[in-house]
Amino acid sequence: MKKIACLFLFFIIGNVAFAQSTFNAKDLLNPPTGTQQLVNDFAGVLTSDQKRALESKLVQFDDSTSTQIVVVIVPNIGDYEIADYGVKLGRAWGVGGKEFSNGVVLLISKDDRKLNISTGYGVEGALPDVTCKHIIEELILPNFKGNDYYRGIEEGTDAIIKATKGEYKVNAKYSKKKRMGPLGKIILLIFIIFLTIGSIKGRRGGGGSLMSHGGAFLLGSALGGSGGGGSSSGGFGGFGGGSFGGGGSSGSW
Repeated sequence: MKKIACLFLFFIIGNVAFAQSTFNAKDLLNPPTGTQQLVNDFAGVLTSDQKRALESKLVQFDDSTSTQIVVVIVPNIGDYEIADYGVKLGRAWGVGGKEFSNGVVLLISKDDRKLNISTGYGVEGALPDVTCKHIIEELILPNFKGNDYYRGIEEGTDAIIKATKGEYKVNAKYSKKKRMGPLGKIILLIFIIFLTIGSIKGRRGGGGSLMSHGGAFLLGSALGGSGGGGSSSGGFGGFGGGSFGGGGSSGSW
């Protein structure tokens, strides 16, 4: 009996190892077919009960708000950059509604020890980069460092939900926007001046210079200005064709 139990355990471990070794991150960058889920664990990190609990919470939130938060856990992302892969995944799957592009992808690459929050166009205002960074560094990473993936995902998705409702507050230190350094400002100023001079010399009336058509805005930015920044019992109905621009934040543990 003991030998049979050992063989069974070896079989399970072997199957999981084989599944992860044959995983190809590129294969996920296609529109999903068959039954779709909001919690997708390709690395075997979560138990079935944990997956059900997370799925139920995210389906209920999707039903009540139409905002889709997708959790994707993969063994690795190959040669992709974590942020780039998250955006590609969100676009390929069409996370969020087509009308509002209100989708969020929480991507976790277990073996790479990296994660990323990617935001659709429609939620970038509620989930700016600084908020995503705060959620990752203050809530998710501390749990991941202790190998408590479920709690990290649970607390992270709770925070994302609160942020979309305007209920999540970021510490003051994260609210300070990074400004361009002195050298960068000088280089940008020189670039603007040369373009402006070239535009003035080449102008033959009526065209306007670069300064009159946006150079002033670039100059202001260089000197420190800032830019803009149903029933829950029915199960998940599928992705809605949302679009992603590149907002969000990444982290590693």
